[in-house]
Amino acid sequence: MPSWRLLISALLLLSVAGCSAPKAGTSTHKITSLWWYAAGDYVRGSAGAGEGLVCVGSDDNALHAVNAQAGNAVWRYETRDNVTSQPIIGGGMVSFGSWDGNVYSLDLKGALRWQYATGGWVSAPPAESEGVLYVGSHDARFYALALADGKLLWRYRTAGPIASGAALDEDTVYVGSMDNYLYALDRHDGALKWRFRTGGDILGTPALREGVVYVASTDQRVYALDAHSGAVRWSRNVGAAIESSIALTEQLLYVGTDAGELIAMSARDGRVTWRFGAEGRIRSGPVVWQDLILCGSDDHRIYALDGRTGTLAWSYTVGGPVIASLTVFGDQLYACSTDQPGWTGYPRQLHAFALAKG
Repeated sequence: MPSWRLLISALLLLSVAGCSAPKAGTSTHKITSLWWYAAGDYVRGSAGAGEGLVCVGSDDNALHAVNAQAGNAVWRYETRDNVTSQPIIGGGMVSFGSWDGNVYSLDLKGALRWQYATGGWVSAPPAESEGVLYVGSHDARFYALALADGKLLWRYRTAGPIASGAALDEDTVYVGSMDNYLYALDRHDGALKWRFRTGGDILGTPALREGVVYVASTDQRVYALDAHSGAVRWSRNVGAAIESSIALTEQLLYVGTDAGELIAMSARDGRVTWRFGAEGRIRSGPVVWQDLILCGSDDHRIYALDGRTGTLAWSYTVGGPVIASLTVFGDQLYACSTDQPGWTGYPRQLHAFALAKG
C-alpha cells in the first residue's frame, strides 16, 4: 500500500497518545458554553461562520447549517460521501468540498448554485479571494474556480493528494501536498513560481506574514521560507510529526504535534518559547483570540492557553477527539468533536462558546 494511503488511514484513527498532564492557570477572559448541535455522524472538519450561520460537514455525508445564536438547524445539504472540508461563507454563498470528489457552492438557503467534479476526495478547506475559489483535491491537483459559476480558471498537478488549505498574498497562492512539497503558484494562471521540498507530507495550512511563509510537515520540522524565492530563513525540528496548521501573532508562531504538544516559537528565528503538553495528539490547528491561544486535542479536550507563557487558562471536555482546527468568528468560538456513539451525554457535536474579554 502507498505511504500516502497509510497516512490517510492513520488520520482517520481516533487513538489517544500519552504525554505530560497540563497545569492549571488563571485568566481574566471568560469562555462560556452557549449551545451544542448534534449532526448525524462524526464531525471531523472545522466550522465555517458568517451571515448568521455556522456551517459544518459530517460523516453523515451532509453539510449542516446552524443558527449561530440559537444553535438550531436551519438546513442541511446532502452529498454522496463524508464532508470534512471546512466551508467558507462569502459572496452570498457557502462553498465546500466532499469526499465524493465535488466542490459545491450553495446559496445561503442551502440551494445548489453549482458543483465542480474533481478526480478525488476534497477534504481541504477552500480559500477565496477576489471572486476566485482555490481548493486542492486528493487527485493531486490544485484548482482555481470562479466563485460565481464554478468555471475552471486553471489547475496545477502535484505528485500527491492535497489535504492542505492555501495561503494567499497579492500575486501568489501557497499550498502543500502529500508529495512533501510546498508550492508557490501564480494566482492568475497557476504557473509554478517555486517549490520547496520537506521531508514529509504537508497536511496543515501554511501561514504568511511580512514576506515569509511558514509551513509544517510530518518530517517533524517547521520551516520559515522567503515568500518570493522559497529560500530557507530557518527550520526547527520539534521532535514529532506535525499535522496541524500554523497560527501566527506579531512575534510568535504556534503549532500542534502528534506527541501531544502545543509549541510556541519565535517567528523570527524558530527558537522555542514554551511547550504545553496535552494527553493526546494535537492535530487541531491553533487559533488566536486576544492574548489566548486555543486548540483541541485527541484527549477530548479544548484548551485555552496564555499565548505568552503557555499557562493553561481554561479547558472543556467533550465526548471524543477534537481533530479539526477551532473557529473564532466575532465573539464566538466553534469547536467540532468526533464524539463516540453510546457515550452518555455526548452525542456527536458542534460546540459553540461565548468569548468575553476580561
